[in-house]
Amino acid sequence: MQLDKTNLKSGAVVPLVAIVSNPLSTTNAGGMHAIRKLLNESANVVHFELNGIETVDEALSLFGKANPAMLIINGGDGTIGAVLASIVHKNPFKVIPPIAFMPGGKTNMTASDLGFKGRPIRVLKKLLLLAKEGRIPEHLTTRSVIEMDLGDGELPRVGTFFGTAGVVKGIFWCRENAYSMGLPNTLAHFVSFTKLLVSAIGFGREKNLLVSDPMTISIPGSGRMAGQYASVVATTLDKLLLGLRPYGKEGVGGLGFSAIESGSGNLFRAFKGLVTGSFGTKTIHGSHVRRSNEIRIEGTDPVTLDGEIYHPIAGIPITLRGSTALTFISLK
Repeated sequence: MQLDKTNLKSGAVVPLVAIVSNPLSTTNAGGMHAIRKLLNESANVVHFELNGIETVDEALSLFGKANPAMLIINGGDGTIGAVLASIVHKNPFKVIPPIAFMPGGKTNMTASDLGFKGRPIRVLKKLLLLAKEGRIPEHLTTRSVIEMDLGDGELPRVGTFFGTAGVVKGIFWCRENAYSMGLPNTLAHFVSFTKLLVSAIGFGREKNLLVSDPMTISIPGSGRMAGQYASVVATTLDKLLLGLRPYGKEGVGGLGFSAIESGSGNLFRAFKGLVTGSFGTKTIHGSHVRRSNEIRIEGTDPVTLDGEIYHPIAGIPITLRGSTALTFISLK
């Protein structure tokens, strides 16, 4: 896919930057004043604060008339998913601008993967400087996004990370326990990950955190598998929480996928592969990895797309597609 750079102009005129903010995102809830002040002092910036996630379409419709050189999403993974879905399904832009992120949520996995780390105000200053100095084209990259069809008649949800089985149980445990302790986000994620591993080898009262209900997974052209799984992941990101890369690297397709069968032996081998870097490159008993543009999953376990939780419809498989790509800004 070629990157369209025709609307990225440098020189005396600062390219227009559009920013959509979710003031209710975790980090933004206490830090919007500094962001508003910086934007008010900056040239060629249009800012839209969401009044509920349902106003995303209104924000992008406004931005579409302005033809910005960069679109910044200031919010957590849920806000990012809502904006990406609006772009994919209702695109108001003549040319979709490159998309950048500010880490305004709890997890910020999508933002972190593209190098947007640290306090949101510092990330914003870097992005505005790129526009002012005409260096946006130097930081462009393309990434596929996940389109998740629940079979409920709604438009597919859009995001960058899908998980089910122990992934969702880990999210629930983290929210109900680690976050409530007031731990920093990275430490909370590490504690939750450790809790899952400890439960998998039979310690503690919650021994089934990494055991799914029976599940069937189909990958067109690559076969079908059925069983109970500790973890099922599909992503378009390069790195996940704690720098993990639990997905397939070989093959063709926008989705990196892995399914780890339940059982302490399978978890130990998979964990060893993640630590040594062999996961996804060498055959590991109990672990299944692929790259594909389509994955179908049928089961009763709840699933997550970028932190939002969804419940499957009985008898209807969830379909994941990864053939749509967008242009993003990377600060790596």
